[in-house]
Amino acid sequence: MKITKRAMLISTALHLMYLIVTFGIGFIRTLNYTPDIIAEADNVTSLQSEVAIGTTGTPFVYVFTWIGLTIVLAIGMLTVQRIRQTC
Repeated sequence: MKITKRAMLISTALHLMYLIVTFGIGFIRTLNYTPDIIAEADNVTSLQSEVAIGTTGTPFVYVFTWIGLTIVLAIGMLTVQRIRQTC
């Protein structure tokens, strides 16, 4: 039970770190963006009314990756624990 809780905690921490880094990269890119008005003067298109920072998709992907990473981490921790007990 201790290994599964630790695996869930590590998986949660990794997913949070991924989301924070993804948002941070998108935020920095947005702050540093300078449009090239002269190159785009000949290409007139309508402006978008929505902006997406990072990636957009279904949130269930994160649930499935969280569960999968938890299982992989738990199996890895059990393997390491058994190897340490036999030595």
